[in-house]
Amino acid sequence: MNTRTVTWTTTLLLTLTCAAWAPAAHARSGFKLTAAVPDDVFLCAAHRHNPERKFLEEYWKEVFAALKQSGVAADAMAMLSSKLGAEQNAEVSRLKELTTRLIDGVEWDKLCGGEFVFAERMSKPVTQGSNVQMGPPDLVFLIRGADGSATKNYAGLVAILKEIVTEINKAAGEEALALDTTPRMDAPTASLKITKLSGNEPDFAPSVSLHGDVIVMAMGEKILGEVLGLLNGKSTAKPLSESPRFKKAFTDLPAAEDAMVFLDMQALLASMRSICGIVFEAVGSQTSADVRKEPLSPEAKDLDKKSIEAYRGKDYAQALTYARKAHEMSPENARLMYNVGCFSALTGHKEEALGWLEKSVDAGFTNPKHIAQDSDLDSLREDPRYQAALAKAEAQYAESVKTCPEELDLAKTIAAKVLDVPAMFDYVATVEYTDEYTTRKDTIVALVEGASEKPFYSVFGTRKPLTSFDRFLPKETVSFSINGGIDLTGLYEFILNSIREVGPKGEEILAQWAGVQQAVGFDVHTDLLGWLDGEFLSVSIDRQGTEEFVLLVKVKDEAAAREKLATALTHVSASLQALSQQNPMLAMVALRAAPTADPKLEGFHDVTVGMQPQPAVCGVSSGYLMIAQSAAAATTCLETAAGQHPSVRENSRLMGEALVPQGAFRSITFSDKRSLGDDISQILGAVGMMGGMAMMAVPDPDAQQILNKVLQMVMKLGPVAQKIDFYKSSAGYATFDGKAWHSRTATNYQSPAERVAQRGE
Repeated sequence: MNTRTVTWTTTLLLTLTCAAWAPAAHARSGFKLTAAVPDDVFLCAAHRHNPERKFLEEYWKEVFAALKQSGVAADAMAMLSSKLGAEQNAEVSRLKELTTRLIDGVEWDKLCGGEFVFAERMSKPVTQGSNVQMGPPDLVFLIRGADGSATKNYAGLVAILKEIVTEINKAAGEEALALDTTPRMDAPTASLKITKLSGNEPDFAPSVSLHGDVIVMAMGEKILGEVLGLLNGKSTAKPLSESPRFKKAFTDLPAAEDAMVFLDMQALLASMRSICGIVFEAVGSQTSADVRKEPLSPEAKDLDKKSIEAYRGKDYAQALTYARKAHEMSPENARLMYNVGCFSALTGHKEEALGWLEKSVDAGFTNPKHIAQDSDLDSLREDPRYQAALAKAEAQYAESVKTCPEELDLAKTIAAKVLDVPAMFDYVATVEYTDEYTTRKDTIVALVEGASEKPFYSVFGTRKPLTSFDRFLPKETVSFSINGGIDLTGLYEFILNSIREVGPKGEEILAQWAGVQQAVGFDVHTDLLGWLDGEFLSVSIDRQGTEEFVLLVKVKDEAAAREKLATALTHVSASLQALSQQNPMLAMVALRAAPTADPKLEGFHDVTVGMQPQPAVCGVSSGYLMIAQSAAAATTCLETAAGQHPSVRENSRLMGEALVPQGAFRSITFSDKRSLGDDISQILGAVGMMGGMAMMAVPDPDAQQILNKVLQMVMKLGPVAQKIDFYKSSAGYATFDGKAWHSRTATNYQSPAERVAQRGE
């Protein structure tokens, strides 16, 4: 069994478990735990409970109670049991009982009784010559529980870790994991450790510690030590709460009541650039060091693996024996020669070690950085033969770098271009708060100084702001979304220039792209960007109890837009018709277009796909390309724009829940969610129906039986979804002042009284 995979999986499960219970806090003591987070993290999310959200907790309790009563979990276990033998079922029952006992050992409702903080930073790769081992990021959770619960809950979490070690070792058939209970910074600590490591692997052991009333869960020994040090005032690390960048990010935001999130984009990018540099250096080193490396024979691979395992177990004599045998199987392989030299040095055979080191360099192991840092060769450092071999490796490496493959340079250029785009962003800060039966979120996305000089800025930064949101929105509007879009021409030019800057390879790609456009008779500049603007609006309208959609996309040239639309419809219709003659099944997606009969929609087209009962309409009017579910929906929007139909501003319910910006804006949205539960239930029902039809095409009776049981479980979830009937709507808008985006969103919920009235109780 792969113990590293097991540990990753275990850590993920523990992480998800704690994260799932994070919202259960009860105190409003502020976000004090941010003072225990190192200031070099790139992400920090802090949560605390707001008593005003008690109603929402009660709503979700009802949903989870319905889920439990549905019996879906019991059905899943029964289905699993029916496919297992008696011995396997006994093992499943044992694990179920064990899991239940362990879960009951933690008071989950009290675990996060005060505050919950999560932080993350990129871990530094571990390199060994040309080998780069990437570990997971450093993660830390700080959980302040209710009074008096921390000690018991810590013991419960440690018990879970102990059983994880026991079960994984049992499954692996060996001691793959161990539980290290050595205290850290005077704090009780339990840490999972993989037992068979060489010592060069990344540090990613998951740990849990207890400091007073705070439980610390971490992945990474270093970040655990820094957090514990900050908690007890003995750390040289600086706290995030005192970081000027952290403080500045929240200066222009409302006070955070429920949560606050800080994403330091510059810190994240600095780590990513460092990682890229290490990886590219390692790849270049590998390329130069392996220019004369002979591939290993199957026998040599097996012996080489055994030698490394013996080395990791510190049995250097056995490692040397295996390495020599592997060399005999592949005598020209430079790395095997180098390994023989290392193992010779570790076993005290200095002269032999020096000879093999010289042979490995001559054979192509020209990796001076690895040779200089490899502790296996410490006994040889002062010998002139070692120093001469190292100097020769350095000279050969310097020469080989000059002929580094073109692909590596290409990768470096592409990586730099990719990272240059997010480098425009300084940080993202978000606060959440509650106002009666509405939860609100304010966010600022700040740009770095001089961002307007960056090539990508023109794609989004120079768009004209929007000044009116209600022009096309009729009184019957249910939901809508308006976005100022991006500069499509600027984006296309940015992509082309980025490819061009790659060099000759980029020019070759652009030439091929030009050839493709010429072959198909389509020029992106002329046939698309020349008339399409990018601003768009979508709206759902209530027409006699049925919602119909309308999509509008702003155009630069109405005449050109009409011409391109007509050409596209004719071409697609003819192509699909020709294909359907060859394959009758394609008749179901055949497209037919004809002039719209409605005199109010002059120049529009009725478009019917397959057996669609009612045609959609599309056309160009009032500066927009319009696609509507029906002619009536299209005319309603156009009449609203012309002042001939009441606008959404006369919809008191929607306007009472929407967020309308004062002045210019970049985007605005509103989504009615009153039927969210019913919509999810209908989707589940449709899945059940389609699954039932698909089941007829499954020939295997056993597979049919399993599919049937799964579909029955899906259908049972319908009534559960209907319990999600407490939403009213979500709304939001965003503005841009040239230096930062400012956005505000809100989710509106039914009050208990409104919910009772809606249910008719």
